[in-house]
Amino acid sequence: QVVDPAQQTRRDQVFFGATVSYVNRAGEEHTVTIVGIDELDPLRGKISWVSPVARALTKAREGEVITLRTPAGEDDLEIVSVQYPARA
Repeated sequence: QVVDPAQQTRRDQVFFGATVSYVNRAGEEHTVTIVGIDELDPLRGKISWVSPVARALTKAREGEVITLRTPAGEDDLEIVSVQYPARA
């Protein structure tokens, strides 16, 4: 099913197509866009919606701190901003 991120109505919350900036516990800022598996390009910040980071970010809102659980341990991520493409 084709999803148009520009049509997202809850624009302060993370869903498919969102570009999310977050800061981890070490103070490092990252920006990722949640995309389909066929659009995956980690070197350009495009992560799959099924990746651990995307799954942890999904449904979070700007200003929230969420916990990312990985085999290496846990990290706290603070959501700095959530953006979607402009509506047509």
